[in-house]
Amino acid sequence: MIVRNLVLIIACILLLSSCAMLGLSDAGGAKIPLEDMAPRVSFIGEQKVVVPKSSIDSVDADQVINAYLRLMQSPHAEVKRQATRRLADLTMRLAEEKNALLADGRTVESLPSAIGDASYQKAADLYQQVIDDFPKQADDASIRYQLSRALALEGRTEESLQQLDRLTEVHESSPEMLEVQFRRGEAYFLRKDFSRAAEAYQQVLEAGDSNDFYNKALYKHGWSLFKLVDYERALDDFFPLLERLESDAGMTDDLKVVANELVKDTYRAISLSFYHLSGAESVENYFASQGHKPYEPDVYDNLAQLYLSQERFQDAAATYLTFVKTNPMHQKAANFQLKVVDTYIDGGFPSLVLPAKEQFLTQFGVKSDYYKEAPETLKQSLQQDIVKNLEEVSSHYHATAQSEKNKQSYMVAAEWYSHFLVLLKDDNQKAPYHFLMAEALFDAKEYLQAIKAFDVIAYQYQEYSKKEQAAYNILLAYQALEQQEKANLPKGQSESPQLKQYREASINYSLLFAEYFPNSVQASSLLLRATEQLLAYDRIPEAISSAEKLLSLPGLKENKEIDRAKIIIANGLFDLQQYVDAEKAITRVLNEVALPNNQRESFKERRAQTIYKQAEAYKQQENWPLAIAEYQRMIVVEPNASIRPNAEIDVATLMMNLQQWQNAKLALEGFRGRFSSHPLAEGLDEKLALVYEKLENWSDAADAYQRIGSREQDPQKAREIQWYVADLYLKANNIDSAIEAFKAYYWNHQPPFLQAIEAQAKLIDLYQQIGDQSKSNFWRNKIISDYRSGGNKNTDRTRFLAARSAFELAEPLYQSFQSISLTLPLQRSLKQKRQAMDKALKAYGAIGQFKVAEYTTASTHRVGQLYLNLARAILKSERPGGMSEDELEEYQFLIEDQAYPIEEKAIEIFSSNSDRVLNNIYTDWVKRSFEALAALQPARYNKQEAIEPWFGGQSL
Repeated sequence: MIVRNLVLIIACILLLSSCAMLGLSDAGGAKIPLEDMAPRVSFIGEQKVVVPKSSIDSVDADQVINAYLRLMQSPHAEVKRQATRRLADLTMRLAEEKNALLADGRTVESLPSAIGDASYQKAADLYQQVIDDFPKQADDASIRYQLSRALALEGRTEESLQQLDRLTEVHESSPEMLEVQFRRGEAYFLRKDFSRAAEAYQQVLEAGDSNDFYNKALYKHGWSLFKLVDYERALDDFFPLLERLESDAGMTDDLKVVANELVKDTYRAISLSFYHLSGAESVENYFASQGHKPYEPDVYDNLAQLYLSQERFQDAAATYLTFVKTNPMHQKAANFQLKVVDTYIDGGFPSLVLPAKEQFLTQFGVKSDYYKEAPETLKQSLQQDIVKNLEEVSSHYHATAQSEKNKQSYMVAAEWYSHFLVLLKDDNQKAPYHFLMAEALFDAKEYLQAIKAFDVIAYQYQEYSKKEQAAYNILLAYQALEQQEKANLPKGQSESPQLKQYREASINYSLLFAEYFPNSVQASSLLLRATEQLLAYDRIPEAISSAEKLLSLPGLKENKEIDRAKIIIANGLFDLQQYVDAEKAITRVLNEVALPNNQRESFKERRAQTIYKQAEAYKQQENWPLAIAEYQRMIVVEPNASIRPNAEIDVATLMMNLQQWQNAKLALEGFRGRFSSHPLAEGLDEKLALVYEKLENWSDAADAYQRIGSREQDPQKAREIQWYVADLYLKANNIDSAIEAFKAYYWNHQPPFLQAIEAQAKLIDLYQQIGDQSKSNFWRNKIISDYRSGGNKNTDRTRFLAARSAFELAEPLYQSFQSISLTLPLQRSLKQKRQAMDKALKAYGAIGQFKVAEYTTASTHRVGQLYLNLARAILKSERPGGMSEDELEEYQFLIEDQAYPIEEKAIEIFSSNSDRVLNNIYTDWVKRSFEALAALQPARYNKQEAIEPWFGGQSL
């Protein structure tokens, strides 16, 4: 039971005191001189014990101590070791409580005996006893750490540091190692052994940034490097620490208070580091390599404040200026520039104050990109400083300019005055500054800029008293510009583009002056002078308006001024392409103004153009009847106008569009009669040809195409046109012209072989129509000749035409043969007939070579007819006189003997022709052969048989 109760007591004590660890607390140091350069935040150990609730009743500390003392006498080594360790922990805790109570004003005598007797020395002795009696135990590192802590609290710092060093050598993986290394760093830092301190802090940093000592180690590691004069590496600690502290992630309010102090001293450490490097230049280089950071302005500001605390004003100003240079659009940049001004004022540098103010206004004033992009709240915060500095700077330069008559100062003053125009919103407030700016520009002889300013004053500020003066100053400024430009012209030159520009602007402002200030004494003269020059500067609408104002002005006006105004209006409306009004105005000029002949002709020409343009407008609207009427009106009104040919051709074209073919014919023929050599006559024949065809005037159409073909450069197109011309003549039944056209086609255009044969066939037919057999035969022979030389270019068509030509050439021989009668002396007449027959046979016999069924069968039939005719002619021949009846009968027998073989030959030939039916050839000539056989041999051929011939291919 006693042992059980002891175990419960020990468990309760373990819950209260086990796992003790050191924490942090502030121990702020007094402000130290700058030259000491020490950290202002230090860290001390603080035990934080979490005591969970227990169901065990409270136990008296003396009883617990006595229980541990009894357990330390146990024969069991582990019980003895645990009891000694627990007694050491309890003694350590009671010593800490004793010190806390004494700090609150309690006395030792008033404390319970267990607490009053407790001390760090007793705890240290007990921890040492555990280590000596029980070496190399699992919790050896924890015991040594508590021993070091007890020694440190007892003031035995060297012995405490030795224990910590021993821990790092023996227990590298101990859970307490992070705190051990941190405390080692703190100890060595206090001893100013900064190298060993940096090594210890580095061990904490290498464990990762999630441990509780990371920020403290980072801070003190940086300071260790700083003390070792390694400022750049120190910054590599201070900046990450600054970023971690300013993130505030997961911090309680209490921790934020500590962190804020650490942030302040980190900024101080950073400033001191840059202070010992190259100051602002080092800051600039750092952020150039690392990139811009949110805390960058604070770094510059802290460094500048450090310089100011040392009364190094120019270095402070340079620091602010460096930030402005590298961060020109930062919201704090303008404030830093103002700090530069204040720094120069505080440091007593008056010569630098004005440039600094100018720099502020230039870089952050109302005309700067910075100001334009700034949020409204920032603009409002800067406005008072902008106004204050702007008034000081502008008044300074204007006073200097007026005193010294210095152009540059006038220009600077004018520029600063212009800032008021952007800053101020009310016209009444802006107007005086604007007038001062304009006067400064005028005095600086910057007339163009002055004009621009006076223009706003005169014509935009409604209530400003000096606006008429400003308007007149514009004209004075242009007068001065004209004088300057004239003075700069090369000798002998009286005009220049720049001078024209100034005069034109002067005219514009003269007109504007007269409009805005009609009661001014200068108004009428300025208007009259401006009107006379407007057209020269191509301001046509204004010239017309000014001329109309001139005509409507009350009072007397000279006739030449009235005439000039009317001419300006007429020319202006024409140039503006307002043709309806222009025609009226030109007519007024022609009727009312005395003009020289050449000018009158010019206006008549222009009137013709206005009417022509009105016609064109109707044409574009596809209102073709009205367009035609206008073109015709132009011809009537101005018949001698140079544009008349255009009007006539346009009329004809529109009539064609409307299919008014007869009217179009008359128009085109009229144009051709009057303007045949005009450039617009090109394409006239094409139009005429179309019109003639639409009217079915085929001969006229052919004549037109003939002219077109004569101009055609493309041989193929010219040849096609020639054939079309010939066809048109055929349509017109103009045989002679058709013959000439086909002959021209054949002889002049080298047509393709097939087309050449067709042309010859056309000519054969045409000559046949007019009864010129010799010329028909000429072209028949030409077809045959070309066929024979054509070779593989021949086709069925050319073979047919050649066969037909040959047959037609043979037919007269047949007719000649038939016309010869057998008369006495029979021998002579028979010879003649026989010779005629031989020629015909030869001609018909040659036709077979063409292998054209129609003409092969025709020539065969003709040969049969030749024989039959000869036989019958012999039988019918004239008988010699003086013969007896017997002699006549004998003579008849002799004649029949001669005739019958010839008739048999004819029958044979007719039979051979009729036999072609067996080869599916049945032509009209085969039919005739059948008919001839029926008459010669009726018993055989004169039978009514149903013959169903095949009419397929006819070639042999």
